[in-house]
Amino acid sequence: MFVLGSSLVFGVNTTAQNDGWISIILATLFILPIVCIYARILKLFPEKSIFDIIQILFGKIFGKILIALITWYAIHLSALVVRNFSEYVEIIAMPETPPLIVMICLLLVTMYLARSNIRTLGEWAIIAGTIVTMIVALTIVLEIKDMKYTNILPIMANGFKPILVSSFQIFSFPFAETILFLALGGSIKQQKDSPYKIFMIAILLSSVIMLGVFLRNLFVLGAPMCKTSYFPSFTASRLIKVGDFLSRIEGSISVNLILAGITKITICLICASKGIAKLFDVENYQNLVLCTSLLVLALCVNLYKNVMQMFDFIKYYPYYTFIFQVIIPITIWLVAEYHNKKNKKIPAQTNSEN
Repeated sequence: MFVLGSSLVFGVNTTAQNDGWISIILATLFILPIVCIYARILKLFPEKSIFDIIQILFGKIFGKILIALITWYAIHLSALVVRNFSEYVEIIAMPETPPLIVMICLLLVTMYLARSNIRTLGEWAIIAGTIVTMIVALTIVLEIKDMKYTNILPIMANGFKPILVSSFQIFSFPFAETILFLALGGSIKQQKDSPYKIFMIAILLSSVIMLGVFLRNLFVLGAPMCKTSYFPSFTASRLIKVGDFLSRIEGSISVNLILAGITKITICLICASKGIAKLFDVENYQNLVLCTSLLVLALCVNLYKNVMQMFDFIKYYPYYTFIFQVIIPITIWLVAEYHNKKNKKIPAQTNSEN
């Protein structure tokens, strides 16, 4: 649900146009080694969050700098998703409603989930994930009759560069955003669940669903329409009509956004609250969820002037997030491996001396 997030409604990046399906496959291949690094970090420090791990490895001063960076990213990503949600609602459903009202309503729901225990969020995600998957499958089946499979042709007509650019953007949004799940490391009981299994299954399943959504939109709308539409999934679903009794099913796409968006924002709020708690030595992060939500609200109100700026920022987002999604976790992983080997050598030396 976190990976799908707002991707279900905004559609997959269309830089590669009809070759976007290749970009999704490449992005999946690129992200797998990175999520293995995420999982390895959690494996080296069982039942500890990324913030605990950073303090162990880097000490108090440099550790707090890294914690502050990841916390900022969590706050910013949360604000981005909230703003995405409010822009969608304003354009599609309620143009006269002030965006601030939509943002507040969404944050109230996510605050409740963030303050609840992680099991409550997990149960929510299971129910929401089932509904989202069923809606995606239903829309694909109902639109088979309207699909033009020739829309996928010609393959690689614009060369390989647009495919690489698009795959890099998909890599960063949404796949590598799963770096924030390292904040939930304390909730993974590694005697029962492997971090590798959790990350790999989630990424592969999400990739299949995203690929299905992209191909549905491409076959129904065509590459030019997908590129010019802000919300291609909504546009494609508007064409669904079964006889005289089933139409206007595009409202189900809004349900997808609500369910997946709530899950993603909640994870971001938990991560940001835990980071702030660690920075200021507060024991219970749940006491800071309200303050974090107010920070997110203040930020998302001032992020963009209009929806055009929101979509323009997507072009630069991968370069901005590369430090949070790749450089910082790889640095933590390398230091963690050194720390692990060093700790293994000390008992061995002690035993030999004895």
